[in-house]
Amino acid sequence: MGMKGIVAGAGLLAMTAGVFLAPQASATAPPPELSVSPAKVAPGQAVNFTASCHGTRTAVTSPGLTGPVTLSVQSGATYTGHGKAAGRTGKFKASFHCDGGPNLPAASGTATVEFEIVCPPPTTTPTKPPSSSKPPSSSQPPSSSRPPSSSQPPSSSSAPSSSSARVVPAALAKPCGTPGKTPQVKVTPSGAPQTGGGI
Repeated sequence: MGMKGIVAGAGLLAMTAGVFLAPQASATAPPPELSVSPAKVAPGQAVNFTASCHGTRTAVTSPGLTGPVTLSVQSGATYTGHGKAAGRTGKFKASFHCDGGPNLPAASGTATVEFEIVCPPPTTTPTKPPSSSKPPSSSQPPSSSRPPSSSQPPSSSSAPSSSSARVVPAALAKPCGTPGKTPQVKVTPSGAPQTGGGI
C-alpha cells in the first residue's frame, strides 16, 4: 500500500469518526401545553388538567388550587391530573414546567392556563315569610288610601304565599367560600332611633 492509500484511508477514517463522534443535532419537539376543564368552577369543585410534555414535567401549581396537581401519563407525551379549586373566587393561572433536556430544547418551557372560580348562582327555593315580617296585606290600609301606582300589582297578589317559590336574598345566602357563616344584616325598624354600635 502506497502513501496515497494510507492518506486516503486516514481521511476516510477521520471522516467516519467525525460522523459518529459529532454532537447530535437537536431534535425538535413541540413546546409544552396545558388545558383545564372546566374553565369556570365553584369553590371546592374538581378541576381537571391535560398537559403535553416531551421531557420531565413538574406538578401543576396555582394559588387557585388547594394543592399541587400531579400529572400522570395518559399516553405518550400526554398527561392528566385532577385537583380541587380553592375556597376563594377570582381568576387564577395554573402552570407547569417541562424540561426537554439537551436533546429537546424546544420542548422546554412553562405552559400556563387560566381558570376562574365563581360563586354558584343563587337557587330558587320555596321560603316562608320570616316571623318578624309585616302581617299580611289585610292589616294594611285599603288600597284606596294609598297613592296610585301603575308599577305595583294589585294588593291581593302582593301578599306572600308560602307555596310560591322565591329567590333567597343574597344577604341571607351563605357567602361564597366561607361555609357556615352568614353576613349580619342591620335591620332598623321604621321610625326607630339609630343608637349605633349595637349588636
